[in-house]
Amino acid sequence: MSIAKNSFINMAGYLVPGILSIPVLGYMARAMGGDLFGLFTLILSIVGYASIFDVGISRSVIREVAIYRHDNEEVLKILSTSTVVMLFLGLFAGILIVTFNSYIVEFLNVSPYVSNDFYLSLIVMSISIPFFLLVQVYCSLLEGYLEFLKLSIFKTISSSLIVVMPAIMLLWNISLFNAVIGLLIARIFSFFLIIFYCKEYITKKSLKFYKLIFFRLIKFGGWVAVSNIISPVISYFDRFILSNKMGANVVGFYTAPSEAISRLSILPVAVAKTIFPMLSRGDVDKKNTKKISYFLICISSVPLGLIFIYFGREIITLWLGQDYAEKSTLVFQILMLGFIFNAIAQIPFTSIQAKGKAKVTSLIQVVECVPYIFLLLYLINLYGLVGVAIAWTTRVFIDLLLLIFFDRFE
Repeated sequence: MSIAKNSFINMAGYLVPGILSIPVLGYMARAMGGDLFGLFTLILSIVGYASIFDVGISRSVIREVAIYRHDNEEVLKILSTSTVVMLFLGLFAGILIVTFNSYIVEFLNVSPYVSNDFYLSLIVMSISIPFFLLVQVYCSLLEGYLEFLKLSIFKTISSSLIVVMPAIMLLWNISLFNAVIGLLIARIFSFFLIIFYCKEYITKKSLKFYKLIFFRLIKFGGWVAVSNIISPVISYFDRFILSNKMGANVVGFYTAPSEAISRLSILPVAVAKTIFPMLSRGDVDKKNTKKISYFLICISSVPLGLIFIYFGREIITLWLGQDYAEKSTLVFQILMLGFIFNAIAQIPFTSIQAKGKAKVTSLIQVVECVPYIFLLLYLINLYGLVGVAIAWTTRVFIDLLLLIFFDRFE
């Protein structure tokens, strides 16, 4: 099956939820108001940051399954070991969030009149983390087997529920707690749905932890784990710092356009997810695979990014309303430029990791992290919301240059 076809199938799994998210997030932003919507996007960011507890296991599972795809017994051991590890780490992550709940509320500078709602929402969100992490493992199983059609159907249903359920719960009562309950329901349903789609690969044997398999996963995943720790810092720290410096009531004016960028990332991510298991195998023309991948991203993501930059104000006004248009348009346009750089960067990033050189991508992120945080703090003090967007876009441009360089010479 061609890269273009697999990429399209992968993309389809994100397309419906992506389209749904446009009116749904627009409704939620208007219904909840700037304060609550900003806090809701911070909750989404904290769930995203919980991916550090993946410790690179899900990425390792894709690679291991792609390599041992003809050895069913070995794949079962990989799946069993990764499930045990993820279950433990998910529970540990949830306990950490509940334990440090009050410190999180204080750091994010949450307004006193909504702090209790945010506190309860964090507890609910912590329950969803084990389900979130386990779903990543079983999605990785399907990716390793190149079961992109199954994965696409699952992601269409799962991601649509994650988008829609918070909005449905708001129809009952407009509160942050209700929106997060909607997220929890969607996460639990997604877990049982992915189990259904993976049932032919799952036996009724009890789960076992295989030490040798674990060390093999960690050998590759260890450096991916470093990346998984640093990457969320780079991806979400802007929101947390913005909340800390300017107050949680301002965050929504940055996170709303940032969420739009996240939804548009379905295009390059679909291509990257398609080529990773292919590049991990030894029976493909890797040079040609990368050429096709660059072409697909350039004809999809680049024109889309330029159109959104040009019509930025009109898009934000139509989507979120005049209030957001006044404060978020320039932020949106700057982030869209970063989106273009980040889209292209998916190919060298995936290529380097498929070579088993996860250490390289991790070290790049480690090197970027501290300067990025200093740049972020400096620019937020100078330009506020716009400064955060400039810092993010500058970082992804440098990231692109470094990844292309190391992919060429590794």
